[in-house]
Formats: sequence, structure tokens, C-alpha cells
Amino acid sequence: MSQRPPRIPPEDVAKSWRDALALWDVRVQLSPPEPHVAFAPDASHAQEPLAYIDLVKRQVFVNFKLLEAMEATGSLTAVLAHEIGHHARFPHTLGWDAELRVQEQRLVPGLRQSLTNLFYDLQVNEVVGRTHAEALCAVYRGFQRVQGGEMSALFFFYLAIYEELWGLTPGSLVPPAQLEPMERRFPGVRAEARMFAQTFYALPDGKLQFLYFCATFIRYIEKPADLEFSLPLGGDVSAPDVDDLDAAIHGSSRWDDAMEEAQEQGWLEPLSTRSKEKDALDTIHRVTEHLPGKGDGKLRRALVAKHYKRLVDPHILKLPSTPSQPEPYLRTTPQAWEYGDDPNSIDWTLTVLSQGHLAAVSPLRRELEADLPPPSEPGVPSVEIYLDTSGSMPDPEHSLNAMTLAAQVLSASALRKKATVRGIVYSAYRKPLVSPWMYDEETARDFLLSYIGGGTQFPFDVMEALSRERPDALRIIISDSDFLWNLSAEKDLTPVLESVRRSRLVVAVLALPDELRARKVLAPLLRERRFRLVLVRWPSDFAKAAADLAQALLEN
Repeated sequence: MSQRPPRIPPEDVAKSWRDALALWDVRVQLSPPEPHVAFAPDASHAQEPLAYIDLVKRQVFVNFKLLEAMEATGSLTAVLAHEIGHHARFPHTLGWDAELRVQEQRLVPGLRQSLTNLFYDLQVNEVVGRTHAEALCAVYRGFQRVQGGEMSALFFFYLAIYEELWGLTPGSLVPPAQLEPMERRFPGVRAEARMFAQTFYALPDGKLQFLYFCATFIRYIEKPADLEFSLPLGGDVSAPDVDDLDAAIHGSSRWDDAMEEAQEQGWLEPLSTRSKEKDALDTIHRVTEHLPGKGDGKLRRALVAKHYKRLVDPHILKLPSTPSQPEPYLRTTPQAWEYGDDPNSIDWTLTVLSQGHLAAVSPLRRELEADLPPPSEPGVPSVEIYLDTSGSMPDPEHSLNAMTLAAQVLSASALRKKATVRGIVYSAYRKPLVSPWMYDEETARDFLLSYIGGGTQFPFDVMEALSRERPDALRIIISDSDFLWNLSAEKDLTPVLESVRRSRLVVAVLALPDELRARKVLAPLLRERRFRLVLVRWPSDFAKAAADLAQALLEN
């Protein structure tokens, strides 16, 4: 559904664009504004953005229809200047925005909607408001008319700051009828808005500004988990990706000096009484919990995988000389493409090279088929890892799971020796998860983050079947005392013993405090020359034990 042409003449739009660029005195690679096309045909004006920049197309869009409904067409220059300010000055990078999102979740735990857009708007509007304050006021007044309903305490305080910043009478932007009720709910709100306007813009750097911003605004967020707000100039800041957030989560030490100064100023409580988040996995949970589109947990899973990789790397001493990740799919033999076939299967490069002028009328198609794993280095076996994910150990996405970390160390060690790896994640509550043979670390790392929970039942039948399918593989069991109970419950150990005899080696890495009991229960297996027992006294020793085992078994 296209939007009707704006009532603002094209020459006025062009002039507003030039004036907005002149305000920042910068050269930007952005196209002049175009009319916004509604994202949802049935959405109301207030549900659509007023203006934004599509960074892929480098195109500025303005919702002229909403601007007219807000009776703020005269504010077009200010709106465009606001958008250019986000692009040219605030935020500087997506990495910076990621750092702010990490810090706000530490300062305001459980925050449902990020405050970073509010923060950037305060920075941008201070500059734009030096010459276009009244135009910005028209936008905020018009937004209230279109939005309707009672103003939240958060938005009230936000607009009260602009009243103080621009020397306006109280009630010029906020509803006059809410002045007294808001003062009763939040005593001193006007004085705090005045203090904020005097302090925020005088702070020397963005880190201190953001800490002061969070420490002040938290008072007006009654239920962080329920917070949901919209802004007339909101939605114009791009969200950071997984690499930006990962770097921010693991680089938070850069904020230590700013944190100390914020505590000295009295904005934040001292570290001794304020909870300081030290667990990166919990930080990942906080940062991703409120993000849109997190339903399937892909962003969290990717961040968790990067965290475990950091923990794995120090335990692996030897890297391959020429690390590579093989292409998981290969092209099949070309065939003639016919009407009704999938257009995505057309290989246009091959078609043009072989068909010449007939390429458009006689394309060739090639399907994709899975590539076979590359062979292991001479002497390096295929490795099967049986990972216990019962309830005795935590979900690795929320707390550090020592057994999962050990499995990741073994997997990465084998893959860096050009071995192939298969994972079997088991518990007692459902059928074990069995991966295909894997030959790149990212795939293996993601699979080994799987978790079932509940009780423990080792899949002896699965190991017996897989030992027939791939004899002479190295099989490693990672568990605790539950493995002893499972083995004791087996009435016939013949299939288990046959699995061991077919394997190159079966190693049980178990967290056990009682070695004598373990050797008594495992006596039938320990008599087999292809079975080994590795005892781990403390969960924190799992990763080192896995690294030592990998070096002993996989190093030539």
C-alpha cells in the first residue's frame, strides 16, 4: 500500500533536507527523504515510525502522513536533522550501542525495552534544539495528540528535561493536569529534571553520561519487566549484532573507571552493596531476554557458544597450521532447468559461460548435496562424545556446565587435529540426541550446548549400535556417579563389553569422590584392555582433565 504524495511541496522537502545537513555541517552518503510506506496496512499512525534511515539502501524515509496528523509539517527540518544526527554522531558505532545495552541490563536488571534510544535522543536533540527547539516541541505535542492515553512517568520525566533544557514553562510539553499528581508520586521530579539538564550535558564522556542517565531514569521505571514505550522519533537506531554484543559482554572492564567515578558521585551504590554481575552467561541472558525475535533463542545460543569457545581455547595448546572450514555442500552435475523447477537451483554463472546468448531461455540447474567429512590425520581416530545432561548439572546456556565445557574441549581438540566428531547428548527424560559426524567447530559447539535435564540413563543401546556402524572409533563418556548406577542396573553386560571391544578405546571421565566404589562397579569394564577410567574430583577440574586426555589420545 503506497502513501499518497505529501502536501509538503517537493521544493520545501529539498530545502529542509539541505538545511538539516547544514545544521550538522557534515557530508553524509544518504539519499534525500522519500515517503514512508506503511509496514502494516492496518496499523494506526502512532504504530508507524515518523522518520528513520534504511542503512542498507542509505535512504531516509519520512512518514509525511503522520507528520500532517501531528500538525507538525513545519518541523520537517528538525525531524530530518534529528535523523542525520543519529547517523552522523549518535551512536558512533553499533559496538558502542552494544556496550550501552550490556551496561543498562546490569544497572536495570530485567529491563524489557532498551533505553538507548531515549539516551541518544537526549544527545541529538540538545544539538538540534539549539536552533529548532520549538519545532521539536511541535513534534512531541503532536505525538501526544495522536498517541492519546495517560502519559507514563518515564515519558513525563523525559519531556520535563526538555522543558528545563529549553527554558520552557512547566506544562509546555507535559500535560499540565499531570504536574501535581506526578509531583505527589515522585517528589522533587521537577527539581530532578532541572538537575539532570544541568548535569548530563556537562559530563565529559559518553560512559559517564549513560551511567548518570540510567541511575536517574531508573526511578521512573516502576516495573522494568513490563516497560514498553514508544517515541515519535524512536526506532531510528540500528540494533547491534551478535559480534557487537559478544565484544561488549567480554569487554566490560573498559567501564570500570567510569563505574568508580559514578559511585564516588553517589549515582550508583558502592560495589560492596550493589550486586556486580560477574557471570557472563547471566549477562547474556539479561541482554537477550528483552530483544525482539528472541523466541527461538538463536541470538542467545550464538553468544553462549562464543563464551564457551573463549573457555575452551586456553586448554588447547596446538592449533592446526592452516585452519580451514570445509564447504558443507557440493554442487551436483548440471542439468537443464525446466518450468516448475526451483529457480534457486539455477547456476547462472555456469549457464552464461556455457550457453552464451541462450542463457536466459535455456538455464542450467545444479542441486546441492552434503559433502563428506574430510579424512582424519593419519593415526587420529574418529571421536564419539557421550555427554550426560541430567539435572545434576545446570543448563549450559544459563550457568557454566563443567561437563559441557569438557565435551567442548575434547571436541575442539579432535577437530583441530582434523578428526571427525559425533556427539551423543543424553538424559533419562527423552530419546538421546545423536549428531551426524561433524567436522567443524562451530557445528559441534552448538550441538554440545544441547541440554535435556532430569534423571540419567546412559544409552548403552545407542553405543552398541554406533560401535557396529563405526568400529575402531574413540568413545568418551562424560558423566558422574549416575553412570555407576546405570551400569549396575544392566542385567546383561555382554552388549556393553562388545561395544568396548569393537572400539579403539572407551574412556569414562567421571566426577566421583569415591574411587574404591567406582573401581568395584566398573571392574568388568576395567578388565577390558580397551577401557580406561579418568576420575575428576571437582567439577572445576573437568576442562583440564579433558585437555590432558585429548593431548594423551590425539597428539602424535
